Amino acid sequence: MRYHDHHFHPFGYAAAATGLDVYDAADIADLQRRLAGRAQQVDGAVIAERLNDETLAERRLPTAADLDEAVVDRPALVYRYCGHIAVANTKAMELAGVGAGTPDPDGGSFDRLPDGTPNGVLRETAIDAVARAVARLVPPQTDAEVLAALGALPTMGIGSVTAIVSPEEPLWVGVDDEIGALVRLAPDLPVAMDVLVATRSPAALSRAAERLAAAEGPVRFAGWKDFSDGSFGGHTAAMHEPYHDRPDTRGTVRLDRRLAVELGRLSYGLGGIVAIHAIGDRANDLVLDVMEELIGLGVDPAATRIEHASILTPAAIERIARLGVTASVQPAFIASEADWLPRRLGPERMERVYPFRSLLEAGVQLVGGSDAPVEHPDPERAIRTAVERVGFNPAESLTRKQAEALFAPPGH
Repeated sequence: MRYHDHHFHPFGYAAAATGLDVYDAADIADLQRRLAGRAQQVDGAVIAERLNDETLAERRLPTAADLDEAVVDRPALVYRYCGHIAVANTKAMELAGVGAGTPDPDGGSFDRLPDGTPNGVLRETAIDAVARAVARLVPPQTDAEVLAALGALPTMGIGSVTAIVSPEEPLWVGVDDEIGALVRLAPDLPVAMDVLVATRSPAALSRAAERLAAAEGPVRFAGWKDFSDGSFGGHTAAMHEPYHDRPDTRGTVRLDRRLAVELGRLSYGLGGIVAIHAIGDRANDLVLDVMEELIGLGVDPAATRIEHASILTPAAIERIARLGVTASVQPAFIASEADWLPRRLGPERMERVYPFRSLLEAGVQLVGGSDAPVEHPDPERAIRTAVERVGFNPAESLTRKQAEALFAPPGH
């Protein structure tokens, strides 16, 4: 069987593969050296991907002041590996017009110094304000670079992916028009792509579906993708109760229910599914409210999908099963989060995180993906993690056969 990755960001993956990947940076000084080196190699803005602050010696996110020591003469933007947090240097914030008087955007926030000045840490939609300004100064990926990066997928046994693509602003600073690039590259793609379009514009969704339908190659419109919250790593996954290590926050809600219902119905009418990112238990309950409304309006339950479903209450598991909603899970998260997630959630909630076996036993349809570039796309790594669950509640482990089935192509 050729595997299918059910949650994959093709241009983010290519950007990490061809750009500056700082996942293994030892400390902030090491990060600074890498950024300074990259600045000598490229013209324009400096972009780094996949920062893991949990493995930095300082165990904290860098700030604009830290980045300024490496790159001061032009914008620099460093993405946390989850993609839901980024850090900008002073030039990047100045270019975007972000200062002490800039309010937090809906669904996001700027970390601030005592005087109210943003310190460079951007959470959720606050990233967009800076990335939008910086994007025009980023050396673009070439078609050859994107194809070369994607060419590694068949060597891992991957024959097809569900690709999450933006028709407007890229999810990571990279290719400007991801839909256009995918249509252009379609004849030469090394894997088939079912495309979920990440947008909050009905017009952009309809146009993307048309463009994908006209593509000459193994791509097809698969539906619409949205976000309801953020990530555990960034303390932005929306939780019912405060974070164990940050009792001042319960995360960030990004969901617009009215718009989600509108776009969900439109996607279904265009022949696609409705897929909404939800990691925190509160976010999952809010997304289930949307899915239940859509199903009541005639959307086939098989066309509804929660991306991640990372922590759920027992009632939510029962509700997902009753409604017939699919859960799209990422087993590789377990391995990368094992060292720090208990600090975020505390012991009681750790018993409810990544409840794969409970979902299956409740009768929920499960599919699996990598969320690359967040995680490595090799399905074998994810399958082993789903079986072994080292450091996590072993009662939720899967058999090898069950784990392999997560990566079966659609319809199998």
